[in-house]
Amino acid sequence: MLRELKDNGLVRLEVSYSGGGDDGCIDTYSGYEIDENGKEKWSQDSVPEKFQQEFDDYLYYFISDNIEWDWINNDGGYGTITIDLETGKMTIDHSQRHVEEYYYDNIESELEKSLNGSS
Repeated sequence: MLRELKDNGLVRLEVSYSGGGDDGCIDTYSGYEIDENGKEKWSQDSVPEKFQQEFDDYLYYFISDNIEWDWINNDGGYGTITIDLETGKMTIDHSQRHVEEYYYDNIESELEKSLNGSS
């Protein structure tokens, strides 16, 4: 599958993903090619829908197998997989969402003092 993208002139593929609330998905595919000046540029509509449908499951499990966080459940996570189509190297840039809760009840306030008559 990746060879077909490479044969069509792409040099890099970026795939964004996100998850949370017991669900995760592959969001977008972005292909990059080399322009006439030798610079990498985004290539609109360069990743066929059929390829995306076939590759979604593979990437879903690739993420799950290669990051140390649960990106699907609770607050989840999100990130980008970058695939170098020249070398086949895949990298993940992942961010994890999490919530920290704190409860403070031993606070002396001016309001409390005034209600208790000790201003």
